[in-house]
Amino acid sequence: MFKRKCSGMSKKMLRRAASRVDSDDNYLYCPDLKDNILKEGKLFHFRQFWTSGEPVIVRDALEQAPGLSWEPMVIWRALCENVDSEISSKMSEVKAIDCLAGCEVEISTRQFFKGYREGRRYINFWPEMLKLKDWPPSDKFEDLLPRHCDEFISALPFSEYTDPRAGILNVAVKLPPGVLKPDLGPKTYIGYGIVEELGRGDSVTKLHCDMSDAVNILTHTEEVVLSHEQHSAIARLKEIHRVQDDQERLDRESLKCQADLLVEGDNEEQEVSDIRDISAFPSEMYGKPEISKSETELATLWSSSTEEETGGALWDIFRREDVPKLEAYLRNHSNEFRHTYCSPVEQVVHPIHDQSFYLTSEHKMKLKEEFGVEPWTFEQRLGEAVFIPAGCPHQVRNLKSCTKVAVDFVSPENVHECLRLTEEFRQLPKNHKAREDKLEIKKMIIYAVDQAVKDLEGLLSTPTQRNT
Repeated sequence: MFKRKCSGMSKKMLRRAASRVDSDDNYLYCPDLKDNILKEGKLFHFRQFWTSGEPVIVRDALEQAPGLSWEPMVIWRALCENVDSEISSKMSEVKAIDCLAGCEVEISTRQFFKGYREGRRYINFWPEMLKLKDWPPSDKFEDLLPRHCDEFISALPFSEYTDPRAGILNVAVKLPPGVLKPDLGPKTYIGYGIVEELGRGDSVTKLHCDMSDAVNILTHTEEVVLSHEQHSAIARLKEIHRVQDDQERLDRESLKCQADLLVEGDNEEQEVSDIRDISAFPSEMYGKPEISKSETELATLWSSSTEEETGGALWDIFRREDVPKLEAYLRNHSNEFRHTYCSPVEQVVHPIHDQSFYLTSEHKMKLKEEFGVEPWTFEQRLGEAVFIPAGCPHQVRNLKSCTKVAVDFVSPENVHECLRLTEEFRQLPKNHKAREDKLEIKKMIIYAVDQAVKDLEGLLSTPTQRNT
Protein backbone atom coordinates (compact mmCIF):
# COMPACT_ATOMS: atom_id res chain seq x y z
CA MET A 1 0.00 0.00 0.00
CA PHE A 2 2.80 2.42 0.92
CA LYS A 3 4.62 1.78 -2.35
CA ARG A 4 1.42 2.32 -4.28
CA LYS A 5 0.75 5.61 -2.49
CA CYS A 6 4.30 6.85 -2.97
CA SER A 7 4.75 5.82 -6.58
CA GLY A 8 5.49 8.74 -8.85
CA MET A 9 6.66 11.12 -6.12
CA SER A 10 10.15 12.10 -5.01
CA LYS A 11 11.57 11.53 -1.54
CA LYS A 12 11.45 15.25 -0.82
CA MET A 13 7.64 14.99 -0.83
CA LEU A 14 7.76 12.66 2.20
CA ARG A 15 8.67 13.34 5.82
CA ARG A 16 9.48 10.60 8.32
CA ALA A 17 7.29 11.01 11.40
CA ALA A 18 7.33 7.57 13.09
CA SER A 19 9.39 4.39 13.39
CA ARG A 20 6.72 1.75 13.82
CA VAL A 21 7.87 -1.76 12.94
CA ASP A 22 6.13 -3.40 9.97
CA SER A 23 4.19 -0.22 9.25
CA ASP A 24 3.55 1.36 5.87
CA ASP A 25 2.64 4.82 7.17
CA ASN A 26 5.77 6.06 8.95
CA TYR A 27 6.22 8.72 6.26
CA LEU A 28 3.77 11.58 5.81
CA TYR A 29 2.96 13.26 2.52
CA CYS A 30 4.84 16.57 2.63
CA PRO A 31 4.81 18.41 -0.71
CA ASP A 32 6.13 21.92 -1.27
CA LEU A 33 3.72 24.57 -2.48
CA LYS A 34 6.13 25.27 -5.33
CA ASP A 35 5.90 21.68 -6.55
CA ASN A 36 4.03 21.17 -9.80
CA ILE A 37 1.68 18.76 -8.09
CA LEU A 38 0.17 21.73 -6.28
CA LYS A 39 0.55 24.32 -9.01
CA GLU A 40 -1.42 22.14 -11.39
CA GLY A 41 -4.14 21.64 -8.79
CA LYS A 42 -3.79 17.88 -8.76
CA LEU A 43 -5.34 16.23 -5.72
CA PHE A 44 -4.42 12.66 -6.57
CA HIS A 45 -1.62 12.13 -4.03
CA PHE A 46 -3.35 14.17 -1.35
CA ARG A 47 -6.46 12.03 -1.63
CA GLN A 48 -4.44 8.81 -1.42
CA PHE A 49 -3.04 9.77 1.98
CA TRP A 50 -6.10 11.64 3.21
CA THR A 51 -8.46 8.75 2.50
CA SER A 52 -6.23 6.56 4.69
CA GLY A 53 -6.75 8.94 7.62
CA GLU A 54 -3.17 10.25 7.55
CA PRO A 55 -2.07 13.84 8.26
CA VAL A 56 -0.54 15.89 5.47
CA ILE A 57 2.08 18.66 5.72
CA VAL A 58 2.44 21.32 3.01
CA ARG A 59 5.66 23.33 3.01
CA ASP A 60 5.87 27.05 2.17
CA ALA A 61 2.10 27.51 2.26
CA LEU A 62 2.51 31.27 2.67
CA GLU A 63 4.50 31.60 -0.58
CA GLN A 64 1.43 32.43 -2.63
CA ALA A 65 0.06 34.97 -0.10
CA PRO A 66 0.34 38.74 -0.78
CA GLY A 67 2.87 39.16 2.03
CA LEU A 68 1.12 40.80 5.00
CA SER A 69 3.02 40.63 8.27
CA TRP A 70 1.72 38.14 10.84
CA GLU A 71 3.86 39.62 13.62
CA PRO A 72 1.48 39.86 16.62
CA MET A 73 2.03 43.57 17.21
CA VAL A 74 1.18 44.25 13.56
CA ILE A 75 -2.01 42.22 13.95
CA TRP A 76 -2.88 44.15 17.09
CA ARG A 77 -2.36 47.52 15.39
CA ALA A 78 -4.46 46.41 12.39
CA LEU A 79 -7.13 45.28 14.81
CA CYS A 80 -7.21 48.67 16.55
CA GLU A 81 -7.50 50.45 13.19
CA ASN A 82 -10.64 48.49 12.27
CA VAL A 83 -12.64 49.17 15.44
CA ASP A 84 -13.97 52.28 17.13
CA SER A 85 -12.13 53.94 19.99
CA GLU A 86 -14.33 52.38 22.68
CA ILE A 87 -13.66 48.81 21.51
CA SER A 88 -10.00 49.66 20.91
CA SER A 89 -9.59 50.75 24.53
CA LYS A 90 -11.04 47.43 25.68
CA MET A 91 -8.39 45.64 23.66
CA SER A 92 -5.63 47.19 25.73
CA GLU A 93 -5.90 44.11 27.95
CA VAL A 94 -6.34 40.45 27.11
CA LYS A 95 -7.25 37.35 29.07
CA ALA A 96 -4.43 34.89 28.54
CA ILE A 97 -4.16 31.31 29.72
CA ASP A 98 -1.31 30.61 32.12
CA CYS A 99 -0.10 27.16 31.07
CA LEU A 100 1.27 26.29 34.53
CA ALA A 101 -1.93 27.06 36.43
CA GLY A 102 -4.30 26.30 33.56
CA CYS A 103 -6.37 29.38 34.32
CA GLU A 104 -6.95 32.81 32.84
CA VAL A 105 -4.89 35.84 33.85
CA GLU A 106 -5.40 39.46 32.79
CA ILE A 107 -2.44 41.18 31.21
CA SER A 108 -1.98 44.28 29.09
CA THR A 109 -1.85 43.48 25.40
CA ARG A 110 1.46 45.28 25.04
CA GLN A 111 3.04 43.31 27.89
CA PHE A 112 1.73 40.04 26.48
CA PHE A 113 3.31 40.68 23.10
CA LYS A 114 6.52 41.91 24.70
CA GLY A 115 6.68 38.57 26.51
CA TYR A 116 6.05 36.87 23.17
CA ARG A 117 9.31 38.39 21.89
CA GLU A 118 11.47 38.35 25.00
CA GLY A 119 9.88 35.78 27.31
CA ARG A 120 8.50 36.15 30.82
CA ARG A 121 9.40 34.42 34.06
CA TYR A 122 8.26 33.91 37.61
CA ILE A 123 10.27 35.23 40.53
CA ASN A 124 12.11 31.88 40.78
CA PHE A 125 13.18 32.08 37.07
CA TRP A 126 10.72 29.39 35.93
CA PRO A 127 9.40 30.40 32.46
CA GLU A 128 5.93 31.89 32.47
CA MET A 129 4.08 30.45 29.49
CA LEU A 130 1.05 32.40 28.32
CA LYS A 131 -1.18 31.80 25.34
CA LEU A 132 -4.16 33.38 23.61
CA LYS A 133 -6.70 31.07 22.06
CA ASP A 134 -9.07 32.32 19.39
CA TRP A 135 -8.02 35.99 19.53
CA PRO A 136 -9.63 37.99 18.14
CA PRO A 137 -12.80 35.83 18.37
CA SER A 138 -13.12 33.68 15.26
CA ASP A 139 -16.70 34.78 14.62
CA LYS A 140 -15.35 38.32 14.23
CA PHE A 141 -12.02 37.51 12.55
CA GLU A 142 -13.20 38.41 9.05
CA ASP A 143 -14.75 41.70 10.20
CA LEU A 144 -11.90 42.82 12.46
CA LEU A 145 -8.97 41.65 10.30
CA PRO A 146 -10.35 41.52 6.74
CA ARG A 147 -6.98 41.77 4.94
CA HIS A 148 -5.37 39.07 7.09
CA CYS A 149 -8.43 36.87 6.70
CA ASP A 150 -8.31 37.19 2.90
CA GLU A 151 -4.58 36.46 2.87
CA PHE A 152 -4.98 33.38 5.04
CA ILE A 153 -7.75 31.97 2.85
CA SER A 154 -5.72 32.67 -0.30
CA ALA A 155 -2.79 30.75 1.23
CA LEU A 156 -4.79 27.62 2.04
CA PRO A 157 -3.46 24.60 0.11
CA PHE A 158 -5.96 22.29 -1.57
CA SER A 159 -8.58 25.04 -1.45
CA GLU A 160 -11.14 22.67 -2.97
CA TYR A 161 -11.30 21.18 0.53
CA THR A 162 -10.24 24.01 2.82
CA ASP A 163 -11.76 27.22 1.46
CA PRO A 164 -14.41 28.18 4.07
CA ARG A 165 -16.27 30.28 1.54
CA ALA A 166 -16.32 28.31 -1.68
CA GLY A 167 -14.49 24.98 -1.33
CA ILE A 168 -16.26 22.65 -3.71
CA LEU A 169 -15.28 19.60 -1.63
CA ASN A 170 -15.90 21.29 1.71
CA VAL A 171 -19.21 19.88 2.94
CA ALA A 172 -19.49 22.68 5.51
CA VAL A 173 -19.82 25.24 2.70
CA LYS A 174 -23.05 23.65 1.48
CA LEU A 175 -25.12 25.21 4.27
CA PRO A 176 -27.18 27.96 2.58
CA PRO A 177 -27.35 31.59 3.77
CA GLY A 178 -29.74 32.09 6.63
CA VAL A 179 -29.00 28.71 8.21
CA LEU A 180 -27.18 28.81 11.53
CA LYS A 181 -23.61 27.70 10.85
CA PRO A 182 -20.99 26.28 13.20
CA ASP A 183 -17.92 28.38 14.01
CA LEU A 184 -15.23 26.83 11.81
CA GLY A 185 -12.82 29.77 11.85
CA PRO A 186 -10.35 31.08 10.88
CA LYS A 187 -9.01 31.05 14.44
CA THR A 188 -5.72 32.39 15.77
CA TYR A 189 -3.54 30.75 18.41
CA ILE A 190 -0.77 32.93 19.85
CA GLY A 191 1.46 31.48 22.54
CA TYR A 192 4.91 31.53 24.10
CA GLY A 193 7.29 28.59 23.80
CA ILE A 194 10.83 27.31 24.35
CA VAL A 195 12.72 24.32 22.99
CA GLU A 196 13.25 22.58 26.32
CA GLU A 197 10.43 20.38 27.58
CA LEU A 198 9.66 21.62 31.09
CA GLY A 199 7.32 18.84 32.16
CA ARG A 200 5.16 21.35 34.04
CA GLY A 201 3.71 24.48 32.53
CA ASP A 202 4.81 23.78 28.96
CA SER A 203 3.12 25.91 26.30
CA VAL A 204 0.91 23.19 24.91
CA THR A 205 -2.41 22.37 23.34
CA LYS A 206 -3.32 19.28 25.32
CA LEU A 207 -4.44 16.02 23.76
CA HIS A 208 -7.84 16.38 22.11
CA CYS A 209 -9.83 15.30 19.09
CA ASP A 210 -11.67 17.74 16.83
CA MET A 211 -15.12 16.96 15.46
CA SER A 212 -14.07 17.97 11.95
CA ASP A 213 -11.00 18.12 9.73
CA ALA A 214 -8.65 21.05 10.24
CA VAL A 215 -5.70 22.80 8.62
CA ASN A 216 -3.25 24.81 10.72
CA ILE A 217 -0.65 27.24 9.29
CA LEU A 218 2.30 28.51 11.34
CA THR A 219 2.36 32.17 10.29
CA HIS A 220 4.98 33.64 12.66
CA THR A 221 7.65 32.52 15.15
CA GLU A 222 9.95 34.27 17.59
CA GLU A 223 12.80 32.46 19.33
CA VAL A 224 13.13 33.45 22.98
CA VAL A 225 16.59 33.63 24.50
CA LEU A 226 17.19 32.38 28.04
CA SER A 227 20.03 33.47 30.33
CA HIS A 228 22.52 31.03 31.84
CA GLU A 229 20.99 31.84 35.21
CA GLN A 230 17.56 30.83 33.99
CA HIS A 231 18.83 27.57 32.47
CA SER A 232 20.41 26.68 35.82
CA ALA A 233 17.21 27.51 37.71
CA ILE A 234 15.14 25.39 35.33
CA ALA A 235 17.45 22.39 35.79
CA ARG A 236 17.29 22.76 39.58
CA LEU A 237 13.51 23.09 39.66
CA LYS A 238 13.00 20.14 37.32
CA GLU A 239 14.98 17.98 39.71
CA ILE A 240 12.79 19.14 42.60
CA HIS A 241 9.70 18.34 40.52
CA ARG A 242 11.08 14.85 39.82
CA VAL A 243 11.60 14.23 43.55
CA GLN A 244 8.06 15.35 44.26
CA ASP A 245 6.65 13.11 41.51
CA ASP A 246 8.60 10.12 42.85
CA GLN A 247 7.38 10.79 46.39
CA GLU A 248 3.77 11.03 45.24
CA ARG A 249 4.14 7.79 43.28
CA LEU A 250 5.51 6.02 46.37
CA ASP A 251 2.65 7.40 48.43
CA ARG A 252 0.10 6.05 45.96
CA GLU A 253 1.73 2.62 45.96
CA SER A 254 1.76 2.55 49.76
CA LEU A 255 -1.90 3.52 49.91
CA LYS A 256 -2.77 0.59 47.71
CA CYS A 257 -1.02 -1.80 50.08
CA GLN A 258 -2.17 -0.22 53.34
CA ALA A 259 -5.57 1.42 53.44
CA ASP A 260 -4.87 2.77 56.92
CA LEU A 261 -1.62 4.51 55.99
CA LEU A 262 -1.05 7.50 58.26
CA VAL A 263 -0.39 10.98 56.93
CA GLU A 264 3.31 11.71 56.45
CA GLY A 265 5.19 13.41 59.29
CA ASP A 266 5.56 17.12 59.74
CA ASN A 267 9.02 17.23 58.16
CA GLU A 268 7.91 15.51 54.96
CA GLU A 269 4.79 17.65 54.77
CA GLN A 270 6.94 20.76 55.05
CA GLU A 271 9.26 19.47 52.32
CA VAL A 272 6.39 18.91 49.89
CA SER A 273 4.96 22.32 50.82
CA ASP A 274 8.31 23.95 50.02
CA ILE A 275 8.44 22.18 46.68
CA ARG A 276 4.97 23.36 45.76
CA ASP A 277 5.85 26.90 46.77
CA ILE A 278 8.83 26.85 44.44
CA SER A 279 6.73 25.36 41.64
CA ALA A 280 5.52 28.89 40.98
CA PHE A 281 1.78 28.58 40.84
CA PRO A 282 0.65 30.88 43.68
CA SER A 283 -1.46 33.66 42.22
CA GLU A 284 0.79 36.42 43.58
CA MET A 285 3.56 35.31 41.20
CA TYR A 286 1.56 36.26 38.10
CA GLY A 287 2.55 39.48 36.45
CA LYS A 288 6.12 39.53 37.73
CA PRO A 289 8.60 41.54 35.63
CA GLU A 290 9.82 40.00 32.40
CA ILE A 291 13.48 39.36 31.69
CA SER A 292 15.16 42.73 31.55
CA LYS A 293 16.81 44.11 28.44
CA SER A 294 20.28 43.72 29.94
CA GLU A 295 19.64 40.05 30.71
CA THR A 296 18.38 39.47 27.19
CA GLU A 297 21.55 40.97 25.76
CA LEU A 298 23.72 38.70 27.94
CA ALA A 299 21.65 35.59 27.26
CA THR A 300 22.68 32.79 24.96
CA LEU A 301 20.41 30.94 22.58
CA TRP A 302 19.07 27.62 23.83
CA SER A 303 19.46 26.30 20.30
CA SER A 304 22.08 27.44 17.83
CA SER A 305 20.13 26.04 14.87
CA THR A 306 18.86 28.35 12.17
CA GLU A 307 15.21 29.08 11.43
CA GLU A 308 15.28 26.69 8.49
CA GLU A 309 16.63 23.83 10.61
CA THR A 310 14.30 24.08 13.59
CA GLY A 311 10.54 24.09 13.79
CA GLY A 312 8.26 26.31 15.81
CA ALA A 313 5.87 23.65 17.11
CA LEU A 314 6.11 19.95 17.91
CA TRP A 315 3.10 17.89 16.82
CA ASP A 316 1.98 14.43 17.95
CA ILE A 317 -0.94 13.02 15.95
CA PHE A 318 -2.34 9.58 16.78
CA ARG A 319 -3.92 7.13 14.38
CA ARG A 320 -7.66 6.50 14.71
CA GLU A 321 -7.13 2.77 15.18
CA ASP A 322 -4.86 3.42 18.17
CA VAL A 323 -7.46 5.40 20.11
CA PRO A 324 -8.67 2.48 22.34
CA LYS A 325 -5.11 1.70 23.45
CA LEU A 326 -4.33 5.39 23.94
CA GLU A 327 -7.41 5.79 26.15
CA ALA A 328 -6.46 2.70 28.16
CA TYR A 329 -2.96 4.07 28.78
CA LEU A 330 -4.30 7.44 29.95
CA ARG A 331 -6.75 5.81 32.34
CA ASN A 332 -4.03 3.55 33.76
CA HIS A 333 -1.59 6.44 34.28
CA SER A 334 -3.97 9.35 34.88
CA ASN A 335 -2.61 10.08 38.35
CA GLU A 336 0.85 10.73 36.86
CA PHE A 337 -0.40 13.79 34.96
CA ARG A 338 -0.96 17.33 36.22
CA HIS A 339 -3.64 19.74 35.10
CA THR A 340 -5.37 22.70 36.79
CA TYR A 341 -3.09 24.61 39.19
CA CYS A 342 -0.45 22.01 38.39
CA SER A 343 -2.32 19.51 40.57
CA PRO A 344 -2.64 15.80 39.72
CA VAL A 345 -5.57 14.80 37.53
CA GLU A 346 -8.20 13.50 39.94
CA GLN A 347 -11.11 12.60 37.64
CA VAL A 348 -11.29 11.22 34.12
CA VAL A 349 -14.62 11.42 32.31
CA HIS A 350 -13.15 10.85 28.85
CA PRO A 351 -9.34 10.55 28.47
CA ILE A 352 -9.24 12.53 25.23
CA HIS A 353 -12.25 14.85 25.28
CA ASP A 354 -11.42 16.09 28.80
CA GLN A 355 -8.32 17.78 27.32
CA SER A 356 -6.48 17.22 30.61
CA PHE A 357 -3.44 15.32 29.34
CA TYR A 358 -0.23 16.13 27.51
CA LEU A 359 2.05 13.17 26.89
CA THR A 360 5.65 14.17 27.51
CA SER A 361 8.52 12.37 25.79
CA GLU A 362 8.69 10.05 28.82
CA HIS A 363 5.02 9.15 28.57
CA LYS A 364 5.28 8.59 24.82
CA MET A 365 8.08 6.09 25.46
CA LYS A 366 6.00 4.28 28.09
CA LEU A 367 2.99 4.24 25.77
CA LYS A 368 5.03 2.52 23.08
CA GLU A 369 6.54 0.02 25.55
CA GLU A 370 3.21 -0.94 27.09
CA PHE A 371 0.81 -0.76 24.13
CA GLY A 372 3.00 -0.55 21.02
CA VAL A 373 1.43 2.80 20.13
CA GLU A 374 3.49 5.58 18.58
CA PRO A 375 2.11 8.83 17.14
CA TRP A 376 3.24 10.67 14.07
CA THR A 377 5.70 13.19 15.55
CA PHE A 378 7.14 16.09 13.58
CA GLU A 379 8.11 19.74 13.84
CA GLN A 380 5.98 22.33 12.06
CA ARG A 381 8.21 24.95 10.47
CA LEU A 382 7.36 28.54 9.67
CA GLY A 383 4.90 28.73 6.77
CA GLU A 384 3.93 25.05 6.89
CA ALA A 385 0.32 23.92 6.82
CA VAL A 386 -0.63 20.84 8.84
CA PHE A 387 -3.75 18.91 7.83
CA ILE A 388 -5.36 16.94 10.70
CA PRO A 389 -8.03 14.36 9.77
CA ALA A 390 -11.16 14.20 11.91
CA GLY A 391 -10.93 11.49 14.55
CA CYS A 392 -7.14 11.69 15.01
CA PRO A 393 -6.25 12.73 18.59
CA HIS A 394 -3.39 15.24 18.63
CA GLN A 395 -1.35 17.52 20.89
CA VAL A 396 1.05 20.40 20.19
CA ARG A 397 3.94 21.96 22.12
CA ASN A 398 5.44 25.32 21.14
CA LEU A 399 9.22 25.23 20.65
CA LYS A 400 9.23 28.98 20.03
CA SER A 401 6.73 31.74 20.48
CA CYS A 402 4.22 30.96 17.75
CA THR A 403 1.31 32.50 15.90
CA LYS A 404 -0.84 29.91 14.17
CA VAL A 405 -4.03 30.35 12.18
CA ALA A 406 -6.38 27.43 11.63
CA VAL A 407 -9.67 26.69 9.94
CA ASP A 408 -11.94 23.66 10.20
CA PHE A 409 -13.53 21.94 7.21
CA VAL A 410 -15.50 18.79 6.48
CA SER A 411 -14.16 16.56 3.71
CA PRO A 412 -16.35 13.89 2.08
CA GLU A 413 -13.73 11.27 3.00
CA ASN A 414 -14.20 11.92 6.74
CA VAL A 415 -17.93 12.51 7.04
CA HIS A 416 -18.29 9.13 8.73
CA GLU A 417 -15.78 10.16 11.40
CA CYS A 418 -17.61 13.44 12.00
CA LEU A 419 -20.84 11.50 12.50
CA ARG A 420 -19.17 9.08 14.92
CA LEU A 421 -17.61 11.90 16.93
CA THR A 422 -20.88 13.82 17.05
CA GLU A 423 -22.53 10.82 18.69
CA GLU A 424 -19.54 10.34 21.01
CA PHE A 425 -19.67 13.98 22.14
CA ARG A 426 -23.42 13.72 22.68
CA GLN A 427 -22.90 10.91 25.18
CA LEU A 428 -20.67 13.03 27.41
CA PRO A 429 -22.17 14.47 30.62
CA LYS A 430 -24.31 17.57 30.08
CA ASN A 431 -21.85 19.87 31.84
CA HIS A 432 -18.83 18.58 29.89
CA LYS A 433 -17.08 21.41 28.02
CA ALA A 434 -16.66 19.30 24.87
CA ARG A 435 -20.43 19.22 24.41
CA GLU A 436 -20.29 22.90 23.56
CA ASP A 437 -18.97 22.02 20.09
CA LYS A 438 -21.81 21.84 17.59
CA LEU A 439 -20.97 20.72 14.07
CA GLU A 440 -24.47 20.14 12.63
CA ILE A 441 -22.97 17.44 10.41
CA LYS A 442 -26.32 15.80 9.54
CA LYS A 443 -27.69 19.13 8.36
CA MET A 444 -24.56 19.65 6.25
CA ILE A 445 -24.99 16.25 4.60
CA ILE A 446 -28.62 16.93 3.70
CA TYR A 447 -27.80 20.25 2.06
CA ALA A 448 -24.72 18.83 0.34
CA VAL A 449 -26.74 15.99 -1.20
CA ASP A 450 -29.46 18.42 -2.23
CA GLN A 451 -26.88 20.68 -3.90
CA ALA A 452 -25.28 17.72 -5.68
CA VAL A 453 -28.67 16.65 -7.08
CA LYS A 454 -29.37 20.17 -8.33
CA ASP A 455 -25.94 20.38 -9.97
CA LEU A 456 -26.49 17.02 -11.65
CA GLU A 457 -29.93 18.04 -12.90
CA GLY A 458 -28.40 21.24 -14.26
CA LEU A 459 -25.79 19.27 -16.20
CA LEU A 460 -28.35 16.87 -17.60
CA SER A 461 -30.59 19.70 -18.73
CA THR A 462 -27.96 21.48 -20.86
CA PRO A 463 -28.65 21.81 -24.61
CA THR A 464 -25.83 19.38 -25.40
CA GLN A 465 -27.32 16.69 -23.21
CA ARG A 466 -30.85 17.24 -24.59
CA ASN A 467 -29.64 16.90 -28.18
CA THR A 468 -27.98 13.59 -27.44
